[in-house]
Amino acid sequence: MRQSTEVRKERYGTDMARGVAAKKGVFCLETDQWFRQKDRSSVEPLLRLVERYCKTRYEHRDVATEGEFKFFLDKYLAPGYDNFPILYLGFHGWYAEHGEDAFVEIGDSTRVSLERLEEWMTGRCRGRVIYFGACGVMATHGNRLNKFVRNTDAVAVAGYREEVDWLECAALDMLALGQLQERAFTKSSISAFDRELKKTAPGLYRRLGFKLVTKS
Repeated sequence: MRQSTEVRKERYGTDMARGVAAKKGVFCLETDQWFRQKDRSSVEPLLRLVERYCKTRYEHRDVATEGEFKFFLDKYLAPGYDNFPILYLGFHGWYAEHGEDAFVEIGDSTRVSLERLEEWMTGRCRGRVIYFGACGVMATHGNRLNKFVRNTDAVAVAGYREEVDWLECAALDMLALGQLQERAFTKSSISAFDRELKKTAPGLYRRLGFKLVTKS
């Protein structure tokens, strides 16, 4: 079914309305160990599927230490990665509690807090979506998440409020990364993406506590 120009502008942005698909590369940083030593679980196969189906590109890096995390993040945020506006962070995550910040856990059990990530990325994420494929990070208070989005200058931050099943999380991640390909990275279009994802997979969306926060 052919879409009207106005519908295409809302969903895809001006370039897509003209029939030019601006594909959005995914830059993924992932823990080098999900469950146990020598475990081979990885989100990279779902990235390959999104790449092939959506005709986009991805880059994937395993992260074992805080130093590696910051090194690859700095590389991504330097000039040259404008065609990879989706930053996908695949790590164990933990809720904010007892006055402490939410954090992700790297393979060597090092904790990197939301505050530390914000410091590393302050003012460097213009035009990008930061996606946490991690438990609980988005259970953080809304004011704190708004501050994170504002200070990093990201279009939006997304992820999960609940402790999630790894396979279910991977399934919803794959759907989300695919649907993001069809959206302009504006507040209205990203908010529409959130509604579409909820409609596409309502059970997973609700059970995993998917949450998206856009820049005000």
